[in-house]
Amino acid sequence: MSYTKIGAGTANAVRFAEVLHVFVKHGFADLVRRSGFHDRLPARMLRGLNLMSAPSGEPATFGQRACAALTELGPTFVKFGQILSTRTDLIRPDIARELSQLQDNVAPSPFNVMAEVVEESLEAPIGELFAELQETPVASASLSQVYEARLKSGERVAVKVQRPGTEKTIESDLNLMRQLAEWMDGRVFEGQWMDPVGVVDEFQRSIQRELDFTIEARIIEQFRHNFEGIEHVFIPKVYSEYSRKRVLTMDWVDGVRVDQLTAYAERNCDPRHVALLGCEVVCKMVFEHHLFHADPHPGNIFIMRDNRLAFLDLGMAGHLERVDVAAIADLLYAMFQRDAVDCVDALMTVTAKGVPDNRELLEHEIAEFIAFEAQAIVGGGHVAKGIERATQILRRFNLQLAPRFALLLKALATIELVGRKLYPALDMVPIMQPYVERVITQRLHPREVMREAQENATAFVKLIRQIPGDLSYLLQQLRRGKLKFQIHHEHLENLASTIDRSSSRNTVGIIVAALIVGSSLLITTESSIRHLGLIGYVLAAVLGVTLVVSILWSRKL
Repeated sequence: MSYTKIGAGTANAVRFAEVLHVFVKHGFADLVRRSGFHDRLPARMLRGLNLMSAPSGEPATFGQRACAALTELGPTFVKFGQILSTRTDLIRPDIARELSQLQDNVAPSPFNVMAEVVEESLEAPIGELFAELQETPVASASLSQVYEARLKSGERVAVKVQRPGTEKTIESDLNLMRQLAEWMDGRVFEGQWMDPVGVVDEFQRSIQRELDFTIEARIIEQFRHNFEGIEHVFIPKVYSEYSRKRVLTMDWVDGVRVDQLTAYAERNCDPRHVALLGCEVVCKMVFEHHLFHADPHPGNIFIMRDNRLAFLDLGMAGHLERVDVAAIADLLYAMFQRDAVDCVDALMTVTAKGVPDNRELLEHEIAEFIAFEAQAIVGGGHVAKGIERATQILRRFNLQLAPRFALLLKALATIELVGRKLYPALDMVPIMQPYVERVITQRLHPREVMREAQENATAFVKLIRQIPGDLSYLLQQLRRGKLKFQIHHEHLENLASTIDRSSSRNTVGIIVAALIVGSSLLITTESSIRHLGLIGYVLAAVLGVTLVVSILWSRKL
């Protein structure tokens, strides 16, 4: 094994011990124990150092304790918590709401350190690049910092700079998180349907996109193209000559957060108009552009002047295919029309994993939800509550939303909550329903029907062409004796470990017995090597004590 791998393994073990210590400190000892980590070497070391004690202080909710633990563990885990807050199909809505409050505001790095990143990325001194660059950042997060600047040509810009060493730190934490997820998969009951490895992979793709500012620049340009000519929406322009993988330069937004109601009068803005406009824009993103802002919270939406909205942090975006938009339109339309069967059919198209054990029971529960709750919830314009309730039903039947749909539903729920802060009487249904009906109507257009029929016919012909080749391959493998069947098993790892441990103890016991018998025979003889019997007794005593301690220690755990 190379020294690099040994070093990486050691670093992971140390970080693993830190993660266990933090989670136990914040009241998650039971979760650690059920996950199987309580018996691992790092946990044993921590218990020996009295670092696995119960938490102290005032009681807190699960979500509050999770926020505290993730914040203490650093930026990678904070980002993971923020992503997990969008998955209300995996975690309880109350926990998701508390995780969504996670903030990664941290103390800013020194300006000279960040200036080196700018100069290295843009291959020129700061003085040659900008006429002015403020040394104090206007925003400081765990991954990057934002500075106000002015170009030589006079444009006022915002310069987003990635913190040095961020990629290496995140890569190390991702490796550890992947190992933890693989260990939990199948060992914790919830993990059997939650797919922890898949959740970590989704998070890895998301955070790696955030680390590459060139991807964010392309996304911003796509948003600018989508809203070209729409005066009431402002998307900042990217200055590509001043942007690289770790530096992003774009237009400065002269505005304030959308929830700063005291600033509306001086900017000639109306909260009601802004609330309706924000919801309208997000619906347009989803149902017409198929590219939407995945986290439209108040910090990412600014008001400028005359009810003009600016959308920031567009790197966290979601993308939908045409079939995805049709699926979500079917789901919402079924809820609007209170059709339980169609609602279940639509739900099945947006799930990524899991099949209900009893579809009739699922249909019955959806029908009761629509009859007794949906009318009051959706009829009152509370689409977010309807979405939350539907995902609760999904979770109860061990169904998991596809990540892109989870992100979409989170975006719709977030913009509705923002709108209600500005205009408490906001009703999302009249805003959203025309878009949903338009999608469904377009699918019934003769041109769309013909196109869909052509696609299905092409897929069918392709399948027919593949069948002979696939059958031929299977017969060849069978003839050669190479046809293999894979059988998926669950919960056999613990059994194998127990058998291995028992056989090792039996082996040691047999060796101890053999040493005692052999040593006794040697001592009773008149041979010149009879003193070796004493050595045998000593070895037997050492092995016997070790075996007893091992048995007692395992029972204690």
